[in-house]
Amino acid sequence: MKIVIRILLSLVVLIIVLVAAVFAMRFYNTQKWGFDGDMEDVNDLSIYPEVFEGGTVEHFEHGAANGFHFIPDDPNDAEPIAVFGGSEGSPNTDTAEFLAENGYEVYAMFFFGADNQVDELNRVPLEFFGDFLEYADLAGTDITLLGASKGAELGLVLTNYYDEINNLILYTPSSYIFMGLSFEGDMASSWTYDGEELPYIDLSQSDFGAFARTMFDFAVLNPVKYRETYESAVEMNDNSEAARIDTGSFDGQALLIAGGDDAMWQGDVMAKQIGEDLGDNAQVEIFEDAGHLFLGPTALAGMMMGGTEEANVQAGEDSDRMVLEFLEENAVN
Repeated sequence: MKIVIRILLSLVVLIIVLVAAVFAMRFYNTQKWGFDGDMEDVNDLSIYPEVFEGGTVEHFEHGAANGFHFIPDDPNDAEPIAVFGGSEGSPNTDTAEFLAENGYEVYAMFFFGADNQVDELNRVPLEFFGDFLEYADLAGTDITLLGASKGAELGLVLTNYYDEINNLILYTPSSYIFMGLSFEGDMASSWTYDGEELPYIDLSQSDFGAFARTMFDFAVLNPVKYRETYESAVEMNDNSEAARIDTGSFDGQALLIAGGDDAMWQGDVMAKQIGEDLGDNAQVEIFEDAGHLFLGPTALAGMMMGGTEEANVQAGEDSDRMVLEFLEENAVN
C-alpha cells in the first residue's frame, strides 16, 4: 500500500512539475514574442485607404468579386495588375499601393471572407475571378497577377482557367494545391471550379513527429513552424502528383520570389519547382537568409515566418526593385 501511495505521489509531483514547466514556457514565450492574440480585422473596409499619393481608391463588389481599385492620376501605359494576399484573407493593399504609386492600375482583391464570398479559405469557387474580369471589363485583356503565399497558390491555379493572365509575380509560392483552412474542421480542397473540388494535399496525412512538435509549440505558445508538416504531407499523400498545379496553360513570363529560410512552408523549393516547369519563361529569385514574409518580423500571429529581421527587410527592398524591373520589361506596352 505504501508503495502505491509513493507511486501516486510521484505521479502527482511529476504532473505538477510538467504543468509548471508549461506555464513557465508560456510566460517566457509571451514575453519574448509579444503575441497578444489581437489581429486586425481584414474584412473591416474602414481600415483601407480611399486615396494614395498620386491617385484614388474605389471599393468594388460584383458577383463574388470584392476588392479595391487603385487608380493613378497619371497611369502607365501598361496592363492592369490583380493582387492577392495570403491565408490571412487580406487584399494585400500595401503592395497594391506601392505599385499604384509607381503608375500601375491595380485591383487588390479578397478571395474569401468578404460579404459576397465564402466565409473561410475552404472550397473557394475560382469563378470569382471571372466576376472580377466582368466588373473591370477586362475579359480578353492581358493582365499581370501578383500573389503572396496562399494567394500565389491561387494565382498559379487560375492560369488553368483564365487566359487573360499574361504575367505572374508570385511571392513564396506553392507548386501544389493544399487543403483549405477551416475552423469548423471541414476538411476539403482550398479551391473549386464548376462546383467540383480540385485535388489537394491533405495536411492530416503528415509525419506524426511534425504534428507532435506543432502541438507542443501550441501548448507553450512558441511560434509554430509549419514547414515540416507541409513537406511531409507532400511526401506522404498518395495523390501528390494529382495535386501538383499544372503550368501547361501558362505561356507568359513569371517572377518567382521566395526566402531560403521560410518556416511556414517550403516556398523556396516550390518556387524552384515552378521555375523548372516554366523553363525560360521564369525568373527565380531566392533570398537565402529571408523567411516567409519580407517585412522584418521573424514570427507573426503565433506562427514562425523565418529569416532574420535584417534579411527580411533587405529582401523586401530588393524584391520591390525586381518587381518594378519585371513589370517594366513585361507589362508596359
